Amino acid sequence: MENNFIDLRLNQQGNQGDDSFWPSFTDIMTVIVMIFLLAMVILLLRNMELLSQLRMSIASEQEALELVRTTDEQNETLEERLIAREHEITMLRMQLMRMTERSEEQEAAISSQRFQITNLSRERDELDNKTKALTQERELLTTQVTRLNQETSRLQNQISESNRNIERLQLDLEQATARQESTQQDLEQIRITLREKDQELLAALTRTQETDEQLIDLKQDYSQLKIQYNKLLRPARTAKGKTVVEVRYTKSGKYFRIDYKGPEDRKFSSISRKQLEQNLSRLKRQEDNLYVKVIIPKNSGLSYNEAWSFTNHMHQNYDYYYQEEAEKERIVE
Repeated sequence: MENNFIDLRLNQQGNQGDDSFWPSFTDIMTVIVMIFLLAMVILLLRNMELLSQLRMSIASEQEALELVRTTDEQNETLEERLIAREHEITMLRMQLMRMTERSEEQEAAISSQRFQITNLSRERDELDNKTKALTQERELLTTQVTRLNQETSRLQNQISESNRNIERLQLDLEQATARQESTQQDLEQIRITLREKDQELLAALTRTQETDEQLIDLKQDYSQLKIQYNKLLRPARTAKGKTVVEVRYTKSGKYFRIDYKGPEDRKFSSISRKQLEQNLSRLKRQEDNLYVKVIIPKNSGLSYNEAWSFTNHMHQNYDYYYQEEAEKERIVE
């Protein structure tokens, strides 16, 4: 009570704690963004490390194959070593293409998450500005109420009219408070959305770990298959004494290109897929030792699945080595 009049101002003590809320909220959002950026950097470094390990393993395998090849120089011709070398490089190149595609998919997922977090941060800033405007409006209304109280103390004859003005201003203040509560609800919804995005980010990290585990399993399966193959003591696939057919497979935009070189041809010629199938079927009927050499250039424009599907189809249907393997499987059955 001042000058024998009651202080009608509302929420005198509640206004003192409003200023400390927004800096804390901003610090929390900053920590969340820093955690996301740190996780993204760790994920990218992990992908780079995996690609480096894969290239090192490919280089090691190439060196090992080179060492084995030098010990067998007395039994192999220069043409046999060149054909085997190109076949191995093609298979390793397809593996590298598959790993590159997986890395690009993971980077696209991380970019999408980063874009969503940026949008949420912008919405949060807009809500902060609206809240500040409402706070200023409330302070203005509070100032007006104070001024009216002072006028009431000086002008006793206008008490009734002043009271009506105070009630109207209080109503405006309640409306402003209601708008602020609505803004608080919007902020709570933003917090819920951020928590959901954090869960999606954790799920993406989990999928990355699963991919790493699958890569390790594939390496282990490859080692086991290599050991089992060596135990079979089967002769290696070779072009010596075979009818060699070379097929080069590339892609430009939406169109596939097939270059064919037969046993009696001196250079490659472009043919359709149907013509290729007819030529190989005819040679398979004429020759029992048909060797199909599939060439996938370095900048072929093919995906891993496209390159592997074409190579596997050519070998399984026309190459002598895979024909003998299929015959043995039928005998066992």
